[in-house]
Amino acid sequence: MSARRPSRLRSAIVVGLTACALAAVPATTSVADPPPTTPGGPWGGTNLNGIHSYEELWSTLRQVDASAKGSFDLAAAPLQSNTGRDIPVVTIGDGPTDVMFIANQHGDEFVVSEGMLSLIRTLANGSAASQEIRDALTVTIVPRVNVDGFDADVVDTAGRTTPWRQNFDTRCTAAPCDPFYQVGRGYDINRYHSYSASAYDHPYIAGADTLNPVPEAIAMRLLWDERQPALVVDYHHQGTYVDDDGRMITGSIMWPNADAEAARLGLGDAWTQDVEDSQRAVAVMLNSVENKGYANITRYPSTTTPGIARNAYALLGSASVLFELRGDIGQKSAGYIAKTAETTGYALLSSVADGSWLSTDLAPVENLPERGEPVEAPEHQHG
Repeated sequence: MSARRPSRLRSAIVVGLTACALAAVPATTSVADPPPTTPGGPWGGTNLNGIHSYEELWSTLRQVDASAKGSFDLAAAPLQSNTGRDIPVVTIGDGPTDVMFIANQHGDEFVVSEGMLSLIRTLANGSAASQEIRDALTVTIVPRVNVDGFDADVVDTAGRTTPWRQNFDTRCTAAPCDPFYQVGRGYDINRYHSYSASAYDHPYIAGADTLNPVPEAIAMRLLWDERQPALVVDYHHQGTYVDDDGRMITGSIMWPNADAEAARLGLGDAWTQDVEDSQRAVAVMLNSVENKGYANITRYPSTTTPGIARNAYALLGSASVLFELRGDIGQKSAGYIAKTAETTGYALLSSVADGSWLSTDLAPVENLPERGEPVEAPEHQHG
């Protein structure tokens, strides 16, 4: 397969900000009984059982490195986190086409990091299928971008401890702060990916600068600059939603949609192609779990904010996918969520390796239902 290399770098002037539409469950939600769901055991709150700590994550990756088949490299990201911790980066394979997976940009969205660990183990095994992927691709996986927000020994100015969404940075203790900043805690990493010529550019300040305040976002962009991936996939968590049939939604997926910014930058047909390639990647992922009873996937109702990874890397020239899997769940359900991340990721890599992703039928995307209504845990429901 001939790799399609991103080559567009544009200086960006952002004229306005799109409000960050985070999944919020209204306090007035009224549901008599929790809906039936697959996977079962949907409620559990912040359950860290079975989730690797920062130290355990590094230790496990070193163990995989020691027994890995084929090309495998474990290294730290180009920049450390705000508290000075190394962010683990795994590179598997040495093929001509680069693909990049990142996960856990938000510290309290941690089950997907376990899915990436499982995917790393599978890609490093001795199977013929994994060897074919390693021969065709160079796969970069960052299983936990926000190492601070997950379990750093830090406290925000309100006295709260991790895990939390943001990376840790209390330079702003009173409003107004920069956009997408929680006062006294820190920045939302996934709003600060530069899509201009410099990784250090602040996405929400007009003109070229080096004022980006988020080292984790800069580090991911520096990796992108080095690897020039044909495809970027960003794994997250969302809240709990239910479809029209009363079935729990286990994940929502989306492609780039910063159409106005792409038009302002004059990307034209190149942007259209990036979006279509992204949708074909989505179709591959949907097909891989179509008959899995534990997966019920919908379209994510995402914003058009250009500094989000899904949009920023598409504006730079990569196909790009956001996959939001259900969070705040019990340990049994968490296993299914991690399995969904691994299954979709491996299927996509196999399809990119043999080139079939770019000819995948778009029917699964065209028929993808919108995300359903939010539902709360029984103890939080109001009747």
